[in-house]
Amino acid sequence: MEVKQNNLINSLRIQPIIVVIRLEKDFFNLPYKRNKLISKINKLSNYGIKNIEIGWDGNEEWVDLVYEIKNNFQQLNIGAASISSIDALDSILSLDLNYCMSPVFQKEVHVEAIKNNQLVIPGVSNIESFKEAINLGYKIIKIFPASKLGINFLNKLKEFKERDIFFIGAGGIRSRDLKRLLRNGYDALAIGKGLKNQIPDQDLETWLKNK
Repeated sequence: MEVKQNNLINSLRIQPIIVVIRLEKDFFNLPYKRNKLISKINKLSNYGIKNIEIGWDGNEEWVDLVYEIKNNFQQLNIGAASISSIDALDSILSLDLNYCMSPVFQKEVHVEAIKNNQLVIPGVSNIESFKEAINLGYKIIKIFPASKLGINFLNKLKEFKERDIFFIGAGGIRSRDLKRLLRNGYDALAIGKGLKNQIPDQDLETWLKNK
């Protein structure tokens, strides 16, 4: 896990944006949506996005879908979002993804992930979970929901840290917030619903051009 953490941190230092794509409930019932998703990822790549997370789904076809995406877009850093149970964790292990994320800190999930050398970045919303996560060896942490917790919460965590921690903000972030949040202490940001259709808008386009 140490190597995966370092690799992700290095990747996000080059471009600190992760675009999160979640599948619609009827995704696997409508074949055209698969092609639409591939087209969307291709557009994001052409815009210069380097890190993309696909929301986990319990459908048995999900693993094959992410395997296809990972192979077809080897220039991208593909991860999985919402790994919040042992079942979800078990389903992704064969993919050997560079990173995954959990919305909350669930110790049993993270302990099992570490045993399997799978990076599942914990989401934290309180200091107790933060302390537990770094005690397990995490040096990259997701603050969720960042839009509600605010910069003051980030600053509180920085006061408690025992070593350098890489902070990702997620939850309610919009493209117009990127510059401000990165300037105020976040190391990287995940943007999903705040980006309409997960296609770069004018604010994100401007940010990407100036990066």
